[in-house]
Amino acid sequence: MGLLSDHRVVITGAGDIGRSLATTLVEQGADVEVWDRDDAPLDDLGLTGRVVDVTDPSAVDAAAQAALGSGPLTGLVTTAGILTVAPVVDLDPADWRRVVDVNLTGTFLCCRAVTRRMLSEQSPVVGRSIVTISSIGGLRGEPEIAHYSASKFGVIGLTQSLARELGPAGIRVNSLCPGAVESRMNTELLETYAADSGVEPTVVEQTVVDQTPLGRLATPEDVSGTVVYLLSELSLFVTGEAISVTGGLVF
Repeated sequence: MGLLSDHRVVITGAGDIGRSLATTLVEQGADVEVWDRDDAPLDDLGLTGRVVDVTDPSAVDAAAQAALGSGPLTGLVTTAGILTVAPVVDLDPADWRRVVDVNLTGTFLCCRAVTRRMLSEQSPVVGRSIVTISSIGGLRGEPEIAHYSASKFGVIGLTQSLARELGPAGIRVNSLCPGAVESRMNTELLETYAADSGVEPTVVEQTVVDQTPLGRLATPEDVSGTVVYLLSELSLFVTGEAISVTGGLVF
């Protein structure tokens, strides 16, 4: 028996964190469904997967309704997110809209669709929990990712509002703020910063590690473990929080 036995959880995004999370939640006994905009990352997960564009309200609503057909949903984790790099003076408004649409609007649409189903259940289950994925960039703005930081600040605000709205129904809502994670997205960011500075990506990475008291980058599993806590009955009195998983990283 794991910490999440009898839990049914939807995860959005099948990137590095989403895949690690899916594996970890299954190991903890959860029934997991993964939504991603592309079917390729879903093929080898061995889990129920749906191709869902999180920026499309109709697609998100249809996916939530279909997921409910297998039984009540107890959890949602919104890992779907994208990142591009550009200083504000060079930032294309189309890139601003795309990042905000996926990271913030997509989180809103998924939270709205899933909570509508949770609130409609005749016999709500104990331990319902939503975990949104923000970022260290949602706690303080960083150069060349203003659009990403703005979207992730917004995710925290959305989370805090939802926590107050849904608390009376027994639904907890918290946000997770990872730091530099060993992931494709982080690698691309480090490579961009390195190119701008004229150094090797390993130099930029080592700078980040040197500013991290725990002395390494986060792994997707570090993030997954904290999500398990927030989805489980171990955190029944935790809601409205933005929890850092950064290893103490400071810039």
